[in-house]
Amino acid sequence: MKPKRQQTAKVTVSGTITKAPQRVRTATGRVMVTMTIQAESERRSPYPLTLVAFDDDALTLMTCQKGNGITATGRHEWFNGYQLTGAQIVTK
Repeated sequence: MKPKRQQTAKVTVSGTITKAPQRVRTATGRVMVTMTIQAESERRSPYPLTLVAFDDDALTLMTCQKGNGITATGRHEWFNGYQLTGAQIVTK
């Protein structure tokens, strides 16, 4: 029997968009959108954070523009830098 994969906690972050949304196709042919924000925190200085979204959430992410403020929710991971995977926009 396979062990269950541990669920990672959902995180909510706020910041300003520093790199416009970019549409990318994965190796399996699935469409995703990536963009970079300057995440702000009370406990540390601002840091770059990549948002990654798939399917319907990707379409929502594409409507955002560079310089806008955004709040997003997703799983916090490390892959060539900090990133928020499965991002959903909470507010613009």
